[in-house]
Amino acid sequence: MRKKMSVLSVGKDKVTLGCDKGACEGCKAHLFCSSQKTTFEVAKPAGMDIKSGEEVTVELESGKTVFTVFMALGFPMLMFLPGYFFGSALGGSELYSFLGGILGVVLGFAISALFFHVKKGKFEPKVVS
Repeated sequence: MRKKMSVLSVGKDKVTLGCDKGACEGCKAHLFCSSQKTTFEVAKPAGMDIKSGEEVTVELESGKTVFTVFMALGFPMLMFLPGYFFGSALGGSELYSFLGGILGVVLGFAISALFFHVKKGKFEPKVVS
């Protein structure tokens, strides 16, 4: 996935980028993500002279995008099932099963957060031009 973004500020090893919200109007996910912040930091590429106010192209590989979405949303939802069966094995009632499922989802989100914290740089977008 490639996207053109504006350089808002340039630090020693980070670049703060922002995008125009007007570009989001035609997107089907506009209502879902329009409340998200439109600025973020990426690593400053070595050998590129980037100045504030320039437009740059940012890339995140498609496979990494799909994997990121899976780890952020799909994995925690999949963790509902083991949690449900664990709760069922503990108490046998539907309440224990449901609470076990919720605990599984919470554990899934915690594992995802830990994973992205450890592998932070691997799933960040890169400035390509």
